[in-house]
Amino acid sequence: MLYPSRDLHGPAQSRAVRDLFQSLFVTELIHPSPKLWLFFAWISDVEIIDNSAREFAALEPDWPAAPIRLSQVLRALLARGVELRLVIRADGHNDYFIARLQTLKARYGDQIKWTVEKSFHAKGLLGEVVGLLNTVLIVRLKVPDLRFDESHAQRHFDQRRPSRTADRPGGGGRAIDRA
Repeated sequence: MLYPSRDLHGPAQSRAVRDLFQSLFVTELIHPSPKLWLFFAWISDVEIIDNSAREFAALEPDWPAAPIRLSQVLRALLARGVELRLVIRADGHNDYFIARLQTLKARYGDQIKWTVEKSFHAKGLLGEVVGLLNTVLIVRLKVPDLRFDESHAQRHFDQRRPSRTADRPGGGGRAIDRA
């Protein structure tokens, strides 16, 4: 059965986009992917889960009754053993979030790796169960004929030469021993 497409652009849909990301990340918290890829040209530590009524206390009992930021969700995924891989554009806007990644890397080591690229523009999230690529939702079902293949994302990650490295002060990318 085909379903009509849904436009998630424009001011009237801003809540729909937030709800979609909340659903994707809650799904990952309930059923974590072994490896989760995030591709964002511009990334901020946005409020991603609305926990103001403590609806998600069963997932993370220590979360406050408040909006939960992306870095908090990533920390919870890392605590569940998820390997995180990020590809981010080299842009001053992203520096604050890269600093948050460095804090996570100090605690979780090579479980989190990222690269920073000069002219990167893709947007997406790709895991074992769900994915969102340039705002196209992909629901991955456990069907024998439908197989998860992250090789394209891995090749992209491996072939890039980051413009900065996480080993240098103010850097962000390469502290990546390639996965």
